[in-house]
Amino acid sequence: MRELLAALANTSGIDVVGKGHEIDASIHSVSFSNLTLTHVTYGAVTTSIEDQGGEEDVLLFIMPTGGVGVVQHQGQEFDISPDVGLMRDIRTPIGARQDQFSCFGLPLPIATLKQHARMLIGEAADWVDFQFDGRLDLSASGGRHVRDTMYYVANALDGPLQNLDNPIVLDGFKDLLLTNILTLLPNSHSELLQGQPKSGAVPYYVKRARDYIHAHAQDSITLEDLARYAGCGYRTLQVAFNDAHGMSPMAYVKTVRLSRVHKDLLCAGDGVTVRDVALKWGFVHMGRFAQTYTQQFGVTPSQTLRSRG
Repeated sequence: MRELLAALANTSGIDVVGKGHEIDASIHSVSFSNLTLTHVTYGAVTTSIEDQGGEEDVLLFIMPTGGVGVVQHQGQEFDISPDVGLMRDIRTPIGARQDQFSCFGLPLPIATLKQHARMLIGEAADWVDFQFDGRLDLSASGGRHVRDTMYYVANALDGPLQNLDNPIVLDGFKDLLLTNILTLLPNSHSELLQGQPKSGAVPYYVKRARDYIHAHAQDSITLEDLARYAGCGYRTLQVAFNDAHGMSPMAYVKTVRLSRVHKDLLCAGDGVTVRDVALKWGFVHMGRFAQTYTQQFGVTPSQTLRSRG
């Protein structure tokens, strides 16, 4: 068990402090769209970690969910708790002591972060090296939002979507997490991410993105897909899209998919349920879906299904 925990934490080993104590750990892990989110509970023990770092270009986002700890990393020493997280650079040494600790762990390859940042802000993402503050304030507004997003994704994938194989949904979770982490947690790209122009995007980009959405609504559409096809950074595209359509590109994707749901419900065969059609188009929360559908079409999904024929 210790070896498994050490591998998950990217350390050379985990020790239990005190004689006669053993780790009573529980581990839950889920992979989606090339990310792996793990929750670890170490049990009612105090553990210590010492690691000299490695060669992997990976950051490890540690979001505590219980217990406390003290960390020495990148020349800093600070406490971690459910209100204070850690962004560990796997390439540098770390020391930690944890008491009755539990946490989410999300490995973030530098290449993945750069790719997502490039999608958001274009070539400016390559101007500086990627670095995050080691100590992350999860009680501040941005940190709270990231924390809530982690719980949202974890609860969805450990609950109603546990065995879901739907790229529309899973790629959406990846985009949501990476965008929130990059834009809401302090890092070397924060000024670039926050300083995108408020206007002036070329309308042609908007048309290309809009055409792509209509042509690929049945497929997984990620922020990266739209930015690449439009030929500009996503933040630039987002501003231009809002100017043109009064909504973000991803909100427009949802609107188009709702229209496809409406059409499918009107043409549904016997035995087809509202849930079947909603899941096909990437809507996984039935209550929220029904509310949005009703707002757009003035009738409930079930009323549409009953009126078919």
